[in-house]
Amino acid sequence: MKPPRTASEPTAGTRWWIVGLLAVALFINYVDRGAVPTAAHLIQDELGFSARQLGLLFSAFFWSYTLLQIPVGWVAERYGAQRVLAGGLVVWACATMLVGLAQSFAALLALRLLLGIGESAAFPSVSKLLATVVPVKSLGTANPHNVIKATFDALVQLRDRGEVALMRGKQVEDL
Repeated sequence: MKPPRTASEPTAGTRWWIVGLLAVALFINYVDRGAVPTAAHLIQDELGFSARQLGLLFSAFFWSYTLLQIPVGWVAERYGAQRVLAGGLVVWACATMLVGLAQSFAALLALRLLLGIGESAAFPSVSKLLATVVPVKSLGTANPHNVIKATFDALVQLRDRGEVALMRGKQVEDL
């Protein structure tokens, strides 16, 4: 016989809602990081960036993202993965929204670095939350949701980039 559930222990249905919400957060994470590369030709044409500058913008995200994964994981362990994920989501959403207002290479570079900082919270926090909310025997089912989501994200970005490439030459207002 199983012991009764405590008030803080989520039901099975609640656990799967949480897994779904975490997958959505990771989906948004992937889509946001692809915004600048998707609009690269439009940005290059409008702001007059060189291929080298675009390459720096694309890679800048990964500089901060990669360097902060382990420290952010430690912060998530220490202060709570839900808080760190929420803070990261706010940072990466703001960075993504502000890209549309940036008018210089320096501003876009700073926003790409900021995006990497915010998004570095995603995987350490999601991993911690899954380990906390999902029983060990179900982690093998919960984790593939994130892998499938990552594959789906890549397909969506490829499709979107193809559509942008087809529309290249149209003014931004026409998009």
